[in-house]
Amino acid sequence: MSEFDSSILQIDNGEVLYYQELKKHIDSLSEKFREKSVIIQGVYDAIIKCLFIPKGQALGSFSPKFIFWVKQHFVLITIAGVNIACCIKSKKPICIYEAYYNVIGEAHATISHGGRDKTIYELNSHYSWIPRFAVEIFLKQCVPCQTRKPLKQHVITKPIISLGVMTRLQIDLIDMRTRPDVLNPDISYNWILNCIDHFSKFTWAYPLKNKSAIDVALKLRELFFVFGPPKILHSHNGREFVASVIYELK
Repeated sequence: MSEFDSSILQIDNGEVLYYQELKKHIDSLSEKFREKSVIIQGVYDAIIKCLFIPKGQALGSFSPKFIFWVKQHFVLITIAGVNIACCIKSKKPICIYEAYYNVIGEAHATISHGGRDKTIYELNSHYSWIPRFAVEIFLKQCVPCQTRKPLKQHVITKPIISLGVMTRLQIDLIDMRTRPDVLNPDISYNWILNCIDHFSKFTWAYPLKNKSAIDVALKLRELFFVFGPPKILHSHNGREFVASVIYELK
């Protein structure tokens, strides 16, 4: 697409960088969409000439395929005595490739750097044929937008370190009320007490009739009598649950 290189208006570094990134994106498109993804000045002039050709006259240097594409998408509208090529659906003037930087910049400034969707809405109210990717590339290079963009705060997780067996024990309750283990009408186990040693990853499981701290403490005593009490006891059920269990263990 050498035509794009000659179309770049070298006014400032920001504009040059914008068109460089825009050209990279256009070149990355499939050949089918690349040619008509944007409208450069030369193509716009050809559209104007094509729309002026009366029916029944020779097509000149234009191919029937190009003529058909123009007639399907564009129409001539006289604005202030000037014939302007407009989109046949929106009736908005075509914005050519070479004007993207200034047109998008003005629309973006008009809405006080309001973001992509607001910028696109503002552009579509005045122009046609400005692709979304042209706006997105511009916004990525907008200095005011990038400087006020909040930085992502990465959550720093504290690693759980265990130095030996039974130094840290995690206890959690598994809800089995939807599929209880019913031994008889009077005895039904609705919960499972799951205990994991962080160092060895060894797991114990105890059936519980309910999730009260008293019942949990009774099962933990069975575990501690065999393997000894841990130095640290924690649970995903919250601090209050752990505190109530420890209280019952005392």
